[in-house]
Amino acid sequence: MVAGRKCGCGVRFDSCPTWTAVLEDAFGGAEGVDARRMVTLGRQRTRPARVPSVVAGRSRDPDAQTVEYRRALERLYLAVQRQTGCRVIVDSSKSPLYAEVLATIPAIDLYLVHLVRDPRATAYSFLRRKQLPDFDEDRLMQRQPPLTSARRWGLWQSVTELLWRGRPGRYLRVRYEDFVSTPREVVGRLAELVGEAPARLPFPSETSVRLGPTYSVSGNPNRFATGTVEVRADDEWVRHMRRTDRLLVTALTWPLLLRYQYALRPAARRT
Repeated sequence: MVAGRKCGCGVRFDSCPTWTAVLEDAFGGAEGVDARRMVTLGRQRTRPARVPSVVAGRSRDPDAQTVEYRRALERLYLAVQRQTGCRVIVDSSKSPLYAEVLATIPAIDLYLVHLVRDPRATAYSFLRRKQLPDFDEDRLMQRQPPLTSARRWGLWQSVTELLWRGRPGRYLRVRYEDFVSTPREVVGRLAELVGEAPARLPFPSETSVRLGPTYSVSGNPNRFATGTVEVRADDEWVRHMRRTDRLLVTALTWPLLLRYQYALRPAARRT
């Protein structure tokens, strides 16, 4: 709405019938909510400087702006549920602080999937040049240096565990590498986590999945992919990441690398 991005269904967000209906339901239309203000309030409540107060539980005593933000989110999520009829809404946001905001909204029954990927793979991915298909112009996804990637990766994994690992039945940690090895099994575990028992999962084979349109409005360009997609590991970083970058990320994240059972000196897969 603010950035003019495309919805995952392929049309601009402000032209998407689903999101148009959701905003009409929640706010009486797009003009009924100050999108820029909501973005600002969201950024303020998910900035790293807030980690100590959130972990200490002080964020549960909200100020007026936090109350305003929570109420807007509650109206939005309830409208999504009503307009789509979905029993489970999948929110692919990556900030544990945002998840904690959602956890304080009584109308939202929140479960958290903690998806972990090797931080060196994450850092390498952030160095790639990826075009954003949301816009007509030639715009690229935001890139960041390995030092920034490593620090942010370490912070977010630590905060996620501190806030959620003590909530049995509400939290599940999944490694990216395990998902790409056994995608059907992992998706089955995710369905079980949220109390769903689908008769069939959309896997034509053990290594492929059938994707329908989504309604995500930001993120990796892969969100536009539909049809049958092969699930395979992206381990290009093992062969092509600069040695200095790899050593830097390893040095900054090695305690969590060991915790999540990643090799400090990984070997390239044989194909």
